Amino acid sequence: MRRWWLVGLLACGALCLSPITAAAQGPVRSETLYAGAYTLRIDLYSDPPFTGRRYTFDVLVSATTPADLHGLTLAASAVPETGVNATPVRASVSPARQAGGFQGYVTMGVRGGWLLRFTVGGAAGINTVTLPLRVAAPTAIPISLAWLIGLSPLIALTAFGISQRSYLARLQRAAFPV
Repeated sequence: MRRWWLVGLLACGALCLSPITAAAQGPVRSETLYAGAYTLRIDLYSDPPFTGRRYTFDVLVSATTPADLHGLTLAASAVPETGVNATPVRASVSPARQAGGFQGYVTMGVRGGWLLRFTVGGAAGINTVTLPLRVAAPTAIPISLAWLIGLSPLIALTAFGISQRSYLARLQRAAFPV
């Protein structure tokens, strides 16, 4: 009897932690863009981005020759498309540990079409590329809470099954006393 409650408790804990582990797994989408002599691999960590929330991205810049990576700089900004009532937003970009790697984030305040514009500069010149984004309105409740609410019937069904199993065991003991 005690083991079943332990199993039920572990199942509840796993259900509560599943959205947290799903959110912490790495890039959701990767895009490859070409800016002259540079190739940019952009890792995006949410799809779609939501208004008012930090949109995180990683950029790995590679070049045709390793000498082109010396003195490499990267600037990024989010520019609203035509028809979106917003102003351009500058992204915060910082160098990462590996050569040609950058980490950045931007917060867009209005939903609609945006262009994430990257300007890369180095020995091979300065080039600009854009990545189109569709920014969504914020969710009504946090995603982790939505997962918990959606999976709660499974918790109730597990508890009901455990209680029915113990009830059946009591009935069998009463019908066949030792």
